[in-house]
Amino acid sequence: MTGRIAVGVSGAGSNLRALHAAAVRGELGGEIALVFADRACPALDWAAEQGIETALIPGGDDGSLAETLMGTPVDAIVLAGYMRLVGPRVLGAYADRILNTHPSLLPAFPGAHAVRDALAHGAALTGATVHLVDATLDGGPIVAQDTVPVLPGDDEATLHDRIRAVEHRILPRAAALLLAGALSVDPAGRRVRIDIDRAEAAVPVPRRALLSVSDKGGLADFGRGLVRLAFELVSTGGTARALREAGLPVTDVAAVTGFPEMLDGRIKTLHPRVHAGLLADRRLVDHRRQLLAAAIAPFELVVVNLYPFAAAAERPGITFDELVEEIDIGGPSMVRAAAKNHASVAIVADPARYETVLAALTEEGSVPAGMRAALAVEAFRHTAAYDARIAAELPGRMAAAGVALPDEPGLPGSTDPYPATLTVGLEKVESLRYGENPHQPAARYRRTDGPSTDGPFATANAPLQGKQLSYNNVLDASAAAALARQLHGPACVIVKHTNPCGAAERETLAEAWSAALAGDPVSAFGGVVALTREVDRPTAEGLASIFLEVVVAPGFDRDARDILATKANLRLVVDASLASGGVAIAAAPDPTGSIRTAGGAFLVTAPDTTPDDPGTWTVATGRQPTETERRDLELAWRLVRGATSNAIVLVRDGRLIGLGSGQTSRVDAARQAVEKAHAISGEAVLRGAACASDAFYPFPDGVDVCLAAGVSAFVQPGGSMRDEDVIAAAERAGATMLLTGVRHFRH
Repeated sequence: MTGRIAVGVSGAGSNLRALHAAAVRGELGGEIALVFADRACPALDWAAEQGIETALIPGGDDGSLAETLMGTPVDAIVLAGYMRLVGPRVLGAYADRILNTHPSLLPAFPGAHAVRDALAHGAALTGATVHLVDATLDGGPIVAQDTVPVLPGDDEATLHDRIRAVEHRILPRAAALLLAGALSVDPAGRRVRIDIDRAEAAVPVPRRALLSVSDKGGLADFGRGLVRLAFELVSTGGTARALREAGLPVTDVAAVTGFPEMLDGRIKTLHPRVHAGLLADRRLVDHRRQLLAAAIAPFELVVVNLYPFAAAAERPGITFDELVEEIDIGGPSMVRAAAKNHASVAIVADPARYETVLAALTEEGSVPAGMRAALAVEAFRHTAAYDARIAAELPGRMAAAGVALPDEPGLPGSTDPYPATLTVGLEKVESLRYGENPHQPAARYRRTDGPSTDGPFATANAPLQGKQLSYNNVLDASAAAALARQLHGPACVIVKHTNPCGAAERETLAEAWSAALAGDPVSAFGGVVALTREVDRPTAEGLASIFLEVVVAPGFDRDARDILATKANLRLVVDASLASGGVAIAAAPDPTGSIRTAGGAFLVTAPDTTPDDPGTWTVATGRQPTETERRDLELAWRLVRGATSNAIVLVRDGRLIGLGSGQTSRVDAARQAVEKAHAISGEAVLRGAACASDAFYPFPDGVDVCLAAGVSAFVQPGGSMRDEDVIAAAERAGATMLLTGVRHFRH
């Protein structure tokens, strides 16, 4: 055969358009050489507009039609809504080469009113039939059929629309089989056999893309590119609507499955006609033969991103049932099916991939195997992160909705807050230049399995200015912000290697910066600064006077930006939570909020962010602290929780003046803090100073070191076997000592 067909029409010509679209995509293995009609109709006009030869055969005269067909000439005829019986001359000339489509499951409901008749008889199931034409009315041997359910409330128009969608799918396939010479009729003239080997060898494999996306960004341009490459776009709901609004031809998934969406859209793509097309390994002959036998076309490309569950979870006022509806089922199923079958299918789960995939299809004709493999891995990571967010979010939502959850690990109210398995979703923000040292690779990620937490890096926002953040910058900036969140009013903390080397609370931000810097101007060089108010001109001028790596603040005004812009490498990081005016931390920290590795294990704990309540502290000595001492003790205690154990913090007049951290004994930490204060500010600075110890004093020696330097007030957890000796040492010196009952180790 030459692959030339004639199409008979009588009405609007939707089946003609489906055949033409398949021919344009190369799926027919031939072309429409002639469109004929028995009457003037829109379909004939449309064919002429496409440049297809047309013929009007009044009344469908048999002789005139036969002469027209043989004069064109054509190999086969497809009757696509043609409302005339074909006469003996045409039948004789084109025996077993004439296809007709009929809107019922023949032999049920033949004739001109098949849809109306099915409804009148109360049929629960009807469909579409493609058959070879013989001398009987709608009685020729059947080539293909597919079912369409009759739904409650159907009328003739709605039911016919759904049947027509099925016809648009099965009629082009039957025509392709006919042109390929893959159809034969048994000697009795009743059964059509499909030669699978011939079909596989000669029937073109359609290029199909399945698109179902929540994020419509870039969709129209990507769809246009696919259509230019002869892809059929198969789509669902809102995605199909967006593609149509962009002027693109779309096949609804319901036309592929033969079944409309149901259960409020929960069931759309969960169907063998979709998933067989996704999962068929086209490297395997048997898989290809099974698809042909089942009349299922494979998918070459799947473009799916999932319902925005995370965005829905953060939407104010959303109910539990509304949130549950945002859990995607069909989407992950399609993503995983395509990713599993990456040998045959390319899965695109991220719109950022559209340009690369389209370029590969354009330049190479297909998505290369290596890219398909990479896309599959990306897709599995995508669904894993999606499920992790759901698993993290649902328990709390269930409890809030009144679900009576059992006392099982990881569920709200359980005695054990840690589930048997813990999956943490992380989203890559950037690759870092290196890790703690140049020979160590590193990257920065953010958690996606729960609401954003406080911290300068809880979002993927880039710094306002400055060169790329380093691994150590991120650690130090995080430590500085965590400490600043503990401070009151306009305040500043300077951090070096995650430990505070300067801190102060003052009436203005510029004063706080100056006081913090005075505590250790040497260590502050190359440090990281966190501030609790928007940076203004005076503060920016102070910051610009010294080399700093990072400044974290709730904002920077225009004057500050102009001044700090002169420091091109200085990173400016915005952390809006620092403007809260003091500790703004949840009373019940996330039990999985802190994760670190140790010896091949992962240690998971709630972070040490629960605010301290000085009202619960007890005075262990006979002397009460003065108001000045109490203020300094409270500041020292807030700062010591951010220092590496063993830690001693010395404060006077609302600023850090001495720090001992990371020592193997508490007395060494005390000596280090005293020596640092003396070296920077002179010996007089410690007279009347306050001292905080992150854990109890095991012996009085650490207290004695500070007392000898002039420290007059202490705050510590207490709980040592020698508490009496430690308290007695303070008592003898006339000092005051507060016990918090809370330890703040930091390793």
